[in-house]
Amino acid sequence: MMRRSFIAGAIASSVSPVWANRAVALSGDRFIMQDQEFQLADVAAPGLFTLQQNQSAYFDDAKSALTDLLSAPLEIRDCMPKSRWGVRRVIVRSGGATLQERLVTRGACRVRPESGEYDFIRGLLALEDEARKAQRGLWSLSTYALSTADSANYKIGSYAIIEGIPRRIGKYGSRLFINFGDDFREDFTASATSTNHRKWKNIGIDFNALEGRMIRVRGWVESINGPSIDLQHPLQIETLDGEPV
Repeated sequence: MMRRSFIAGAIASSVSPVWANRAVALSGDRFIMQDQEFQLADVAAPGLFTLQQNQSAYFDDAKSALTDLLSAPLEIRDCMPKSRWGVRRVIVRSGGATLQERLVTRGACRVRPESGEYDFIRGLLALEDEARKAQRGLWSLSTYALSTADSANYKIGSYAIIEGIPRRIGKYGSRLFINFGDDFREDFTASATSTNHRKWKNIGIDFNALEGRMIRVRGWVESINGPSIDLQHPLQIETLDGEPV
């Protein structure tokens, strides 16, 4: 993938610096500039809407945190293709650190792995862990507390981070399932396509090795035979025993 670095606002090939007062935060992880919308890759700020309420807890605080960071020149690098809606998914650097790192450190965003920048994401996960332990930002709210596999049902319809020990891991049809209970029709499950699992296994990430180990899973929780997370990125899973996947 071709990557481009340029000063904020230089949507074309202009070399003129554009100051960030021309950028407007839409949320804690999105901003618009010169009629182009940008999404900060690999992080998720509280959304404007949820299934349970009109506005997520900490939405305004996260948006204000991004607004503060848009007050200086930015270096923007595309790290993924545009979304289907034409939103550019980017890593943004300012003053020696990325906006993603600054926001996660403040507790204004959680990590949402999606790009191929694995080392960058691992660094964000470490910063998130520090912010969570210090209860900074959204981590001070019970809404964003870590959940257990047994209570995952309460997180349906939201982005959540869930901890538990897989009871059984196996392939069924075209998917690999990580089951956290005895009843796969009701208990929490995470799953990945067989294609993704093979691809990740080829780079040394094998989910079959997770059975019986305490792990942390993150993603959007859906109701599919009980609470379920679709794994689309290998770093949606962290091991908590100090050993790699």
